[in-house]
Amino acid sequence: MPASPDKRATADVPTIAGTSLAMADATVNKARIRRMLAACDVDPGRYAAKADPSLLGIDCILAIRKSKVRAPDRLVHLEQRMRITQTFAADEKLGVRAKVETVEQADGGEKARSLFEFMGRDGTPVATLWSTTMVAEPSWLRDVPPVQGDPRADWRLAGRKLLNSAKVQAYSEETGNRLHFDPAYAVRNGLRAPVANPLMTLTWAVEAISVQGLPASFEMNAHFQQPLHWDDGVDVLVHESGGRIHAVRCVSSAGALVSEIEVT
Repeated sequence: MPASPDKRATADVPTIAGTSLAMADATVNKARIRRMLAACDVDPGRYAAKADPSLLGIDCILAIRKSKVRAPDRLVHLEQRMRITQTFAADEKLGVRAKVETVEQADGGEKARSLFEFMGRDGTPVATLWSTTMVAEPSWLRDVPPVQGDPRADWRLAGRKLLNSAKVQAYSEETGNRLHFDPAYAVRNGLRAPVANPLMTLTWAVEAISVQGLPASFEMNAHFQQPLHWDDGVDVLVHESGGRIHAVRCVSSAGALVSEIEVT
């Protein structure tokens, strides 16, 4: 009898630009909101009956994972762009169209950008997300060069967060990536501890711009710069002019620039 195929051994099937991603309707339900916002130290009732749109990022990553025969531990999230054209309710069912837009070979692995369009009940687009990921060994995160200089200089402190293993696991449990919950696996790949899902920083950015309520429409473009470990503290910083926030930074307690998020 032939041996069963090893999914990890066949994990490098190339991604093809233009490929549609199989994805069911998406719903940011109340249970997910409670779990994931609590994990970020954000009041789960902050947006009342509206859903936090940053939580759609998890649906994007799940669709990318399911579209390939790949170990989820090898999917590195590099960037997340999010355009919100209208708010939507918690528990509202959203239709989805998704495809791979571009694919290129980069230092470390195969880099792809995928497009996700989320539609309301009447077919009107409510959110468009672009996820840029790379298939690479987890040790790639260990070798990311730090940003020079003080990333806090000239930025206003908007809030502080303190991570722990339970919070990181609660936010990331759907993805199945061992880098978020397995200390031994993280150490084997050169990291001192498991790392937080970088989408947590996008959730913090939405909180930062929502002091007076969730905006009806906005756009964020997040660049995930350095890994954030599950025992780190985080400074959430904002850059503003004319009374409007146009950028958010998340900086670890060790002074590493974890993410930079443009806001328009």
